[in-house]
Amino acid sequence: MNSCFNISMLSLVASAAIAQPPQGPSILYTTSQPELTLSGSGGTSLQFLRPNEVVQFDLWPCPSFSAEKWGPRTVYDTMAGDANADGWIHEAIRFGAIDALLDLPASTAAQPPSQRSVFWSPTQAMGTFISGFPGLRPGDTARITYNTAGFGQVEHFLTAEDLQIALGLPPSPLVVDLDAIAADPNLGVFFSIDQNLPILGACGLPFAQDGDVLMIPAWAITWTPDFRVQAVVPGSAEMCYPEFIMDAFVVAANMADATGAQVTQVVDVEGLEIDWNGTMSFVPGCTGAVSARPSLVFTASTMTGCGVATTNGGGMIWGPSCGPLATSFGFGPTLGNQIGVLPPSAAMGVPSYVNAISTSRSIRFVLEPQQHIVPLGNPAIVDVNSPGGLNFVFAALSPNTVAPCAPFFNLAFPDVYVLGWVWSTFTPGGFATFVTPPINIPVKIVFQAATFVGPNLLVSTPATVEF
Repeated sequence: MNSCFNISMLSLVASAAIAQPPQGPSILYTTSQPELTLSGSGGTSLQFLRPNEVVQFDLWPCPSFSAEKWGPRTVYDTMAGDANADGWIHEAIRFGAIDALLDLPASTAAQPPSQRSVFWSPTQAMGTFISGFPGLRPGDTARITYNTAGFGQVEHFLTAEDLQIALGLPPSPLVVDLDAIAADPNLGVFFSIDQNLPILGACGLPFAQDGDVLMIPAWAITWTPDFRVQAVVPGSAEMCYPEFIMDAFVVAANMADATGAQVTQVVDVEGLEIDWNGTMSFVPGCTGAVSARPSLVFTASTMTGCGVATTNGGGMIWGPSCGPLATSFGFGPTLGNQIGVLPPSAAMGVPSYVNAISTSRSIRFVLEPQQHIVPLGNPAIVDVNSPGGLNFVFAALSPNTVAPCAPFFNLAFPDVYVLGWVWSTFTPGGFATFVTPPINIPVKIVFQAATFVGPNLLVSTPATVEF
């Protein structure tokens, strides 16, 4: 149990937003550069979107308006702990950037998707002081969890070693950097890498480009009971869509970039997801085994303005429910507002492309401190985005290494960090900010909030503030 200390009850905090119902279908994504939410997120720190944070954009109800932060840095800080053994939980550039996202719920999962369950791939390796080896590295697709080895552990969906084995490469040294991933146990794993690389794939496939989409067929994968990759057949990776076909999809989509110019090449595939509204074909591979070729949602480094396309129909702008997620060429630039980020002007779109993407169905209930590391004698100032109208905020001391937690089934974040709840405050729903009294001793504090939405008790993501 966390050791706790008493802080006086905080004052009532007003909010500029109304409470929102539990989330419906949405997309989770990352931006390649820092951006801002279209809504301004109530003027809170949650409006600032960074490449190592995950954003959520609702696909229902329509019309969708703004993307909002779903995975702040502080939730990953709290789950991972002091991974670099430098005495600080917070790492401003943890993961470098999040390069790929995958929400693949296990058939046995009782908990809805959350920041604990969604897998991702980093551009920069996470330290291994807490997790131990191999950790979370470029090329891996993994998440941070806890188990009998302790808190802050890494659980892999697909290791970099297995990815290299599927490509016909030796498992070490690690040379592959995963750039995009989508998966389904019945179809296999679809992916793109971040470099041009000689390989030895299925039937002698000799080379992979960063604009190719490759696949590990389902028949070549041994799955764990919770649908993670346990093993792959060596050299089983096949070409799904080569770069020149991806270029053809882009041309057919007739998409404008952030400047209004037509996008005619992918150059580098950045994000992938299965387009379940699209068509699917079954193609005999070079080995004779039949493999699925689904339509794929994809993003590319050329799609500035945060455009999103699909291979369905030979290539088109993706618009799953509330409207197309890019502007057609000839009708102005793709601004970014179509996916909920704030464009710099009406004549120029955001410089970002979508760096990672996954569909999901998860509730957004997040905390983020305005400062992660605070000088002594100052208060902690923490912002909240809540689906409920009345919120209770709690705090407890954290160890210097990694905070413990306990499972707590609910429809939002699946774990309770603040086990010794000692005070509470009321905050109206939507966006709000709460302020603690000044803290005069060097401590690390974990904050977490709770709210009711109808009969459901929900728990927020944790946030760590260090003094």
